[in-house]
Formats: sequence, C-alpha cells, structure tokens
Amino acid sequence: MTYEERRRYRELVDEVEELRDRLERADRDEAVTRQEALVLLGLVEAAIERVSPERWDRALEAVAGEAARRVGPAGPRRN
Repeated sequence: MTYEERRRYRELVDEVEELRDRLERADRDEAVTRQEALVLLGLVEAAIERVSPERWDRALEAVAGEAARRVGPAGPRRN
C-alpha cells in the first residue's frame, strides 16, 4: 500500500468513526440527515473505487473456498 493509499484509508476510517459517533449520539427515532446520507454515499463510493472486479472475484473465490473447506467432502450434514 502506498503512502497515498494509507492516507486515504485513514481518512475513510476517520469519516466512519465520526459518522458512527454522530449517529450513536442521535435519538433512535431521528431520521438520517441529508449530510449523513451524503457521508455514507461517499464512503460507499470510495469502497467501490478501491475494489476492482478482479479483487471482488478473488474475495468471493476465497469465501467460496473457505466455505467448501468447512463443509468438507461429504457436504452439509442433515439432522
């Protein structure tokens, strides 16, 4: 990871923490504000930009491989 990637990652983590704090302080019945929604959208967009389709493929293959390993050769057990 380059210095710029680390810096951007740290900025995103800080944004998430600030938003979490703000939402935790809010009344449970209070709606999300437009500003909070825009912060969420920015975080989602940043996550999408960071993950190429090839990375998604590798991640999903890793998840499928781990699931297959845990199930084992006999497949899922039925009770």
